[in-house]
Amino acid sequence: MNAGLFFGGRSVEHEVSVVTAMQVLAAMPAEHRGVPVYIAKSGAWYTGDALRDIDSYRDVDALLRDATRVTVRPEPEGGNQLVEVGGRRGLLGGAARPVAQLDVALPLIHGSHGEDGTLQGLFELCDLAYAGCGVAAAAVSMDKLLTKAVLRGAQLPVLDHVVIERERWAADEAAVCAEVEKAFAPPHFVKPVSLGSSIGVTRAATREELRAAVATALTFDSRCLVEAAQEDIVEINCAVLGHGADVQVSVCEQPVTEGVLTYSEKYLSKGGAKDAPAGMKSARRLIPAPLDESLTRRIQGAAVAAFQAIGAEGVARVDFLVRLGDGWFVVNELNTVPGSLSFYLWEPAGVSFSALIARLIDLAVRRHAEKQRTTYSIDSWLLRGRPS
Repeated sequence: MNAGLFFGGRSVEHEVSVVTAMQVLAAMPAEHRGVPVYIAKSGAWYTGDALRDIDSYRDVDALLRDATRVTVRPEPEGGNQLVEVGGRRGLLGGAARPVAQLDVALPLIHGSHGEDGTLQGLFELCDLAYAGCGVAAAAVSMDKLLTKAVLRGAQLPVLDHVVIERERWAADEAAVCAEVEKAFAPPHFVKPVSLGSSIGVTRAATREELRAAVATALTFDSRCLVEAAQEDIVEINCAVLGHGADVQVSVCEQPVTEGVLTYSEKYLSKGGAKDAPAGMKSARRLIPAPLDESLTRRIQGAAVAAFQAIGAEGVARVDFLVRLGDGWFVVNELNTVPGSLSFYLWEPAGVSFSALIARLIDLAVRRHAEKQRTTYSIDSWLLRGRPS
């Protein structure tokens, strides 16, 4: 079975996505063939064997000269084919030459234009089986405000927040800062509404730091949210795999860091295990997390409940803020295309990386088969015979 790996993308998490895709290619089960589909920062799509080597991404311009530019047709007939574009063939001149046929798609783009439902919507138009969340669940999980609303409705604990819109901030920064300070005493955490990998997340202890943090967050999104910083807490994460009631939960992890875990600490530093895969070398983490059995079960249960509340499918990582002293916790966020697909949380639970990928592909194929049972058109044409 040909599995198209869609990665890169118009996202500030572009490089993280490349790392994830290279890891998935290396762990692809023998019964499946991974077909790399790299989406450049410009938004152009490419495929080819040159895209399989992570070292080749050191010189992207040279890499793309060795790759083939492709696209898909957003329609059921032929929507599972990668077709060449450019030159004397393709959409820019002449008949489109098929380059590869896909049986299933694996969306591996973190963040915007990939994890947020947009790529999933294209696969729906193409009638192509794809792994992970559907359009609605992907969109909800990517928007921190929508996620909070859904989780609150499911009686799951989340932090209170203040929302700041770019337009309102530009009109009166002082009034917005006063509103935040009235809601929460400093320090604060400021976050873009729709981003991951800690990009644009800043801790602010003074009004000047708050101004700078909001200005930074609003360069990455038109909205940001502010929460009260929580003292004496740790981050605990665990992953959920499956669909509906048929789900399993991974072990928990505790990232080890001082303060907020930044993008650089996650992906660029030299710490961590000597044998950690590319992109994970910086991830100092305790697996399993040193929690008592009761708290572990409570967090795992909340992870499953959050996964099911947003209607997630495939694999997702659920991140918590936990106070170890009294067992208090809140759901911080859900990552429906987690970095490295959170394979490092599944291996201790007895699920190898290859088995994880195989399970995701199986779920995608089963969901697509179920979709074929749904009626989308009826044999009538209301406009036939309509008076002019």
